[in-house]
Amino acid sequence: MADDARSPPSHFFTLRLWPEEGEDDEPVWRGRVQDTASGDVRYFQGWEALQEVLLFLMEEES
Repeated sequence: MADDARSPPSHFFTLRLWPEEGEDDEPVWRGRVQDTASGDVRYFQGWEALQEVLLFLMEEES
């Protein structure tokens, strides 16, 4: 029996991160996520937004 039959679906992304100056000179993290299978690209600002983008892209493929 192949291992693929038991493996959960996987998702592959490329992620680019860069800091931008925010209020009080605190860095704000921005980024770009690309789904390597579909080519979909999403931009985000902040760690919570990254999580939302990843969940959105994974649901889109389901």
